[in-house]
Parts: sequence; C-alpha cells; structure tokens
Amino acid sequence: MPSEKEQWYSNKELYEMMVDLSKGLEKTNAELEKTQVLIRDYNDLRQKINDCEKALFEGHGKEAGGKNVWGYIVGAIGIASFVLSLVMK
Repeated sequence: MPSEKEQWYSNKELYEMMVDLSKGLEKTNAELEKTQVLIRDYNDLRQKINDCEKALFEGHGKEAGGKNVWGYIVGAIGIASFVLSLVMK
C-alpha cells in the first residue's frame, strides 16, 4: 500500500472534495427541479394558447360560414323573384 507521501491527496482532502461535490450536485438537482417546473408550466400555457387559437379560428369560420349562407339565401330569393316575374308577364 502506498505511503501517505506517495498519495496525491490526503484522506481529509478527498473527503472535503466529496463533500463539495455532493453540495454541488444538490444545487444542480434543485435547479433541475425548478427548470422542470418551469417547462411544465410553459407547456401548460402553450396548450392553453393553442386551445384558445383553435376556438378563435373555429368561431371565425362559423361567422364566415354564416355570412356565406345569407348570401345563398339572398341569391335564392333573387332567382325566385326573377322566375316569378317571368311567370307573371
């Protein structure tokens, strides 16, 4: 077994390095947990925005579709009045 002089680090130094490393890992894990919470919250918000945009576009499509239907109704009344005027002559 190598003597104390031949070792690069003493047992005390190794222990202190391990403690420092452990503290660093704890800080990293805490930051990772915060990041995961932020990502989860962002994903929830992104989904809500997507849902709102979808509802907005569907509502806009229904309004446009309703306007098109009124155009067909007006056109049908115009054609009916034209046919009726031809029949009346």
